[in-house]
Amino acid sequence: MTSSGLEPARDPQVSTRQGYVVVDVETTGFSPSRGDRICEIALVSLDARGETVDEWHSLINPRRGTGAVEVHGITDAMVRRAPIIEEVLDAVWERVAGRVLVAHNASFDLRFLRALPGSHWVTETLCTKRLAPHFVPGEKVTLAACCERAGISLVGAHAALADARATAELLRFYMQTGASWHDKLHKAAQAPEWRPSGLPQRPAHRR
Repeated sequence: MTSSGLEPARDPQVSTRQGYVVVDVETTGFSPSRGDRICEIALVSLDARGETVDEWHSLINPRRGTGAVEVHGITDAMVRRAPIIEEVLDAVWERVAGRVLVAHNASFDLRFLRALPGSHWVTETLCTKRLAPHFVPGEKVTLAACCERAGISLVGAHAALADARATAELLRFYMQTGASWHDKLHKAAQAPEWRPSGLPQRPAHRR
C-alpha cells in the first residue's frame, strides 16, 4: 500500500478498466465445501478514485434452505423464483474482471466466489476489515463498528447491497487519507477481456 494518492488519468500505462468492485454475499452458512451456498450477492463497481459507476444485486436460489433468516432476512419463499448462481455469472464476472475485488472480511466472500465457475477473474483483492486498524483503529472490526467510527451510516445491515454500499463508503474513507493501491489496480487491469460464460442467463431478482 502506498500513500501517494490516486491519479489514474495521468498514468498512460493504466488501463481504462482500472477500478474496484465491492462485493458482498449473504449465504446459507459458512462453508461451501459443506454444501452452503450464496443466497444473495451485490456488486458495487468503483472507478480508480472510488466513485461509484455501477451497482448490481440479486437474490439467488441456493437450491436448499436459506439458513439464518434471523440474520439476513432471506426466506425460502423469497428465493423460490430467483436465478441460481450459474444463471447470473455473466453479470458477476463482467464486473469483477479487470478490477480489484474489495470486501469486508474478504476471506469469507472469497470462499464462496472461489467455488464458482469463472473464479479466475478474481485476481487482486483488498479487505477493508484487515485494513481497519490502519484507518479506523478500535477493538471491534465488524462492518458496523468500522462504519460507526468512520461516520458512515449503515442501514439494513446483512442485506447484500446495503453492506456493499457501506463497504464502498469505507474504502472511500480510507482513500481520503491518501491511501492508494496503484499496483493492485494495474495488475487487475491486465486480466484478459471478459467473455460470456455461454450458460443461459436470467435477470436479477431483487428483494
